Amino acid sequence: MNNSTRREVLKLIGGLGLLPSTSVFAQDADRTALRIAMQDLRVELDPLHPRATALVSFRVLESIYDKLFAIDFQRDGQIRPMLAESIEALDSTTYRLTLRKEVRFHDGEELTAEDVAFTFGAERMLAKDSPGFGVGQISFPSMSAVRATGRHTVEFSTKAPDPVFVKRLTSYGGGIVSKSAYLKATTFDQWARAPIAAGPYRVVEAVENRYMRLEAHDGYWGGRPPLKGIEFRMVREPASRVAGLRAGDFDIITTVAPDQFDILVADNRLDVVGGDTMSFRTLVYDSTTNEVLRDPRIRRAMNLAIDRQTIVNSIWRKRISVPPSHQHPAYGALYNPDRPIPRYNPEEAKRLLAEAGYNGAAIPFKTVGNYYTAELIETQAIAAMWRAVGLNVDIQMKENWAQVEDRLGRGVNNSSDGTYYPDPTASFVSRWGSQSNFQRGAYWRNDRFNVLETTLLTAQDPAQRRAAYQEMLDIFDEIDPPGTVLHSLGEFFGKRANIKWAPTPTGLMDFRPGAINA
Repeated sequence: MNNSTRREVLKLIGGLGLLPSTSVFAQDADRTALRIAMQDLRVELDPLHPRATALVSFRVLESIYDKLFAIDFQRDGQIRPMLAESIEALDSTTYRLTLRKEVRFHDGEELTAEDVAFTFGAERMLAKDSPGFGVGQISFPSMSAVRATGRHTVEFSTKAPDPVFVKRLTSYGGGIVSKSAYLKATTFDQWARAPIAAGPYRVVEAVENRYMRLEAHDGYWGGRPPLKGIEFRMVREPASRVAGLRAGDFDIITTVAPDQFDILVADNRLDVVGGDTMSFRTLVYDSTTNEVLRDPRIRRAMNLAIDRQTIVNSIWRKRISVPPSHQHPAYGALYNPDRPIPRYNPEEAKRLLAEAGYNGAAIPFKTVGNYYTAELIETQAIAAMWRAVGLNVDIQMKENWAQVEDRLGRGVNNSSDGTYYPDPTASFVSRWGSQSNFQRGAYWRNDRFNVLETTLLTAQDPAQRRAAYQEMLDIFDEIDPPGTVLHSLGEFFGKRANIKWAPTPTGLMDFRPGAINA
């Protein structure tokens, strides 16, 4: 083993003294069940299920699954052990991992190396015909093999050196499942509706478009879960969630719009938590099937016509920020603080439209209107900015995401890029890269961008990775934009004031020991 590599890995995972505090373990008061109103619910609860790749699902899965490692946001984004105790690099493409002992699944069975190997293995994720292959390739594109080498030791192999392999194990898709319980299910869909994992809460019931119930897993390795249970309820309309919180029907509500802040904080029984997250609120452009958007000058003009700071100041009341492109300070050496926020220059936008010979053809802007916070008012504001420079934008309200993403009549739609570990591979590559659903769905392709992606994914030298990443951002922002970053993905939650809790910097909901006092 290369000594420097080993030191880097050990430095990466930090110390082992990061278990929940003893004060939490000692907590033995009567527990309450939490009622949470969300804008959407997906009853497929395996993180590799295609329907589960949404922020609303990640929020639920966070309570069901534990991973091998986690990001410690209280310690500058360091990696901390979770179900694993340690990891070491045997060479540039092989890692040996030692598991925590006496970890129990929701059904009481012990978690062993066989379960870890199965979770990432060919039957569930690695083989092309396995049910989790598509989503697994987004989170773990470099993984080539995994094998149990002992009851509590596992070895992972990658196709090529992967500078962020350990960080990937903290990402979605990394939740460990019970092999024996998985094999008892007759179909992947059946399994996904009642999975057996090792997180702090187990699934009791999931009813499509209505509710989901979890109860405490009292055999949880990390200590007694602080909640008796959690009930997630689907309440589509933002005003209905606010009304339900004020009426005492819910304890927490998600996706609170800024114009509802005053209503909630005026009630001393309630408050609002949240703000910037590491994720990005974006727009995506279809530059392959939409004839107008095929010309990059049109897309550059669209980006120049958006006054992001005014959107943040007026709609978001300055509670969130506009990042300098698709990057975050937590990316460390890869982050460029000198890169400006996306430019606002309507005169340059008009010039580009004239140069492109834009003839006023309509550009469809499809939206469901209420998935993202303030989605409809932002859609209307952006359309107004585009019209002000001469673009003919047609806002089309849709009932669901299948209609939004239908290739027929595709142009612009709202989106977001979830960032669940601090590296651009977490959302920039997975969302816009060569293997992303975006490129595979024929929205856009740029060969130079994809060449640079290889360097970002495999180079061991941070300087090489940074140079590749920054050139990819040049393409993203100025040369051939596939979409744009509007602002950080602001996430606000309304809650009862006597609940001591806040969302993670990723916008997820953690209800593990030490994370909530209800």
